[in-house]
Amino acid sequence: TFSAKAERTASSMRKTILAEIKDLANHEWAGEYYAGDGLGVNTAVAIAPKSGYVFEWHGCLGLYDRNYGGVTWTNDRIRLAFTFDNKRQGFEGLAPEFIPIRWGTRRYLVPTGDIIGFCNNVNEGREPREDVHGFCLLRRGDEKAEVSGFPIVPKEYRSYLLAEPIEAAIVSVSKCATRSSVCDWKFKDTPVTLNVGSKKGLRAGMELHVAEPGNIVESVRITKVEESRSEAVMTQIGEDATGPLVGWKLSTQAPWTRATKDKHTTRRSTE
Repeated sequence: TFSAKAERTASSMRKTILAEIKDLANHEWAGEYYAGDGLGVNTAVAIAPKSGYVFEWHGCLGLYDRNYGGVTWTNDRIRLAFTFDNKRQGFEGLAPEFIPIRWGTRRYLVPTGDIIGFCNNVNEGREPREDVHGFCLLRRGDEKAEVSGFPIVPKEYRSYLLAEPIEAAIVSVSKCATRSSVCDWKFKDTPVTLNVGSKKGLRAGMELHVAEPGNIVESVRITKVEESRSEAVMTQIGEDATGPLVGWKLSTQAPWTRATKDKHTTRRSTE
């Protein structure tokens, strides 16, 4: 992965891939993609149908991971072959299979096992992002492209895309449990019950963020849904993390993305 030979091979493959991308013009999914925060997470994938792909993960300390190989396009899925062991833990690894998702002229590569996660990013207001940084693999340059409506996701996931945010409140809190992480600290998982369910549009796997109190930056993930109530889990870092508490208000829209989310919601409502 980190050898001089691997560096040369990756560099050579990338040049071939970029040349193929240029020849293909506006291909359905060939391109250079990026996801990250500009700090410890900077993942890049260059990919084309004949030339294969090159994946690299860069962070504050340099190169964290690299892989490359061929690609297979079957049943609207992109399947990757790995040259090196694909350890998906910490600052390593890449999903083995992706679905290309179109949103106007934008192109995303979304892991087949995380379409709900992509929809959560849209509901939260993280996508469509307006600069390069974000946690969905987006084709480079597409962050400048305007969009309207919803991204085109497989039909079984369309109900996960919300025209309006869903608001909820925590009505009960169960005993928390802790589990180890790859670092010294532990995760704290706390089951909670919310006062809304499928009647309001909630689905298992959806994520809601704490809206009140305003100084809490946490979220819950829905695990079970009934018509008028649902169960969720709040996962926090550290055994002494505050909350969750009965009465906390939640929303599928992240509080810090409200201005951007409201703008795109207005566009959808006027179509």
